[in-house]
Amino acid sequence: MSQHHTTFGSTKSLLNGLFLLLLAASVPLLACSKTPYVWGYDLPKERALPAAERTTIKPGDTVSVGVMGQVALSNQHVVAADGTIAIPNLGPVKVVNQTAEQAGVAVARALSSILSSPQVTVSIVSQVIEVTVMGEVRSPGKYLIKSGDGVANALAMAGGITPFGSENAIYLVRPTEPLRIRFKMSDLVRGGNSARAFALRDGDLIVIE
Repeated sequence: MSQHHTTFGSTKSLLNGLFLLLLAASVPLLACSKTPYVWGYDLPKERALPAAERTTIKPGDTVSVGVMGQVALSNQHVVAADGTIAIPNLGPVKVVNQTAEQAGVAVARALSSILSSPQVTVSIVSQVIEVTVMGEVRSPGKYLIKSGDGVANALAMAGGITPFGSENAIYLVRPTEPLRIRFKMSDLVRGGNSARAFALRDGDLIVIE
């Protein structure tokens, strides 16, 4: 009888311990779910627009290089991670943190080693921004996306929401916004007057609960 009582007491203690562990684990989730938020479609339109375009070039941007009279040297380039573009018959030329005009001067200077008085024009075709995706997605991390892309694009790059994530609990944290911005997947893919028109900005954080 004493042995049975001891076994029952141990089992009860174990169950109590498990309950306390589950309760402790649930507290942060409950606190997070109660954090104030605003729905994406309730934000004023101007706060859902992309940020103003940068005047300088950064890795991941696409630039167009035109060299007068040199079709083979005129092309579009994606700026590499080291901040360079690869010019045919010349090699890498650094353009990072430069304006389009400054990049044109840098390319012309580099081409002067193989051409006489090259006339070069550089323009920024498209820019990228860096966003972070965390929580219940298949591949959390930092991603470069095109300026103007929305939440759905970032989620796709992160592999989509896991079976444990909620399609009704997609949150965006932005330093300039006082509240988290909440989205539903159905709004993101539906179009029209919905969250699909919301554009991400550099430094945005997306959290899937």
